[in-house]
Amino acid sequence: MDFFRNQAAEHLEKGVDLQSKGLFEQARFQYLKAAEMLFKAAQQTRGEVREQRIRQAEELIERARTLEKVRLPAPVQKTEAAPESGTESGWLIAERPNVRFEDVAGLDEVKEQIRLRMIYPFTHPDEAKRFGIRTGGGILLYGPPGTGKTLIARAIAGELDAAFFSVKPSEIMSKWVGEAEQNVQKLFNAAHSYPRAVIFIDEVESLVPKRRESGSTVMQRVVPQILMELEGFEQKKGTLLFIGATNEPWSLDPAVLRPGRFDDKMYIPLPDSAARKRMLELNLKGKPLAPEMKLDEIAEMLEGYSGADIRNICDKASAIPFIEAVKTGQERCVEMRDFLTVINQVKPSVSKKDLAKFESFSFQ
Repeated sequence: MDFFRNQAAEHLEKGVDLQSKGLFEQARFQYLKAAEMLFKAAQQTRGEVREQRIRQAEELIERARTLEKVRLPAPVQKTEAAPESGTESGWLIAERPNVRFEDVAGLDEVKEQIRLRMIYPFTHPDEAKRFGIRTGGGILLYGPPGTGKTLIARAIAGELDAAFFSVKPSEIMSKWVGEAEQNVQKLFNAAHSYPRAVIFIDEVESLVPKRRESGSTVMQRVVPQILMELEGFEQKKGTLLFIGATNEPWSLDPAVLRPGRFDDKMYIPLPDSAARKRMLELNLKGKPLAPEMKLDEIAEMLEGYSGADIRNICDKASAIPFIEAVKTGQERCVEMRDFLTVINQVKPSVSKKDLAKFESFSFQ
């Protein structure tokens, strides 16, 4: 039994470390292996200890489940842009996010701007038509890494009940002449095959960089293709919202920032105190917390940390008593000391110098 318990603890520690690095598929594998070891340990015990091992294994399975990617089936109407097979089918996948704005901590001003400019025209089409408000278009989210730009994009799709295409620039680019432009066209065609769709591209500066600074001949062709697709929203069926996110807004090609392309540009800052506390509540929801836990105090300690940093800290702090329970069989709650230990080890991922650069930057 000690062998299985130690193996479970080892897999669990690896899973926490991999998840903190954003390697979710590898982390999911480690969590499932840890659960397997705990189930084997449970088979060799009885009574409350057996039930405890089973509960721990089920919690690890739930952790693994949250890292899975939910996919949305292709539309009934078959389109040229979403073939059943081929090299592009691996990235032309739509999801139906179940995330809503209430799942995004803070950023109330940004969320209200998005509601007014992007969501209300979708949800009130008759009124939008009456006042000549155009649905769809482009929005740019910029700010330090780890501030929740991807989560906001998913929440927008969730609020709209829209198909969500999350695409990496590397999935579009190709060394073959003409193929990258075709990938862009296929992506937009696939999105237009749904009544409502959101295309999200993170690190969009890699796809539409300043062409004079980029020596790539591919970029000289891809940027115009994207601009053409952005300007052709109203000529196609369905309503499409294009969201780009970047940590380097100053690297974008100026042409993509003009009216009719990225019409709205929104700065996503580091979370304030209230948002940090809400992030703690969301990330610790359902976890056993000691009575002396003071989330207000922890939120103050986390000034300068991004949302991704806070999620990582919560995972690591929660893992400390969990790993202890797996190793020793003694259960306890998450305590202040666990957070103090982790905060002393994990420093903010965004430096003050980088933050000042963002805060002084403006598209005006």
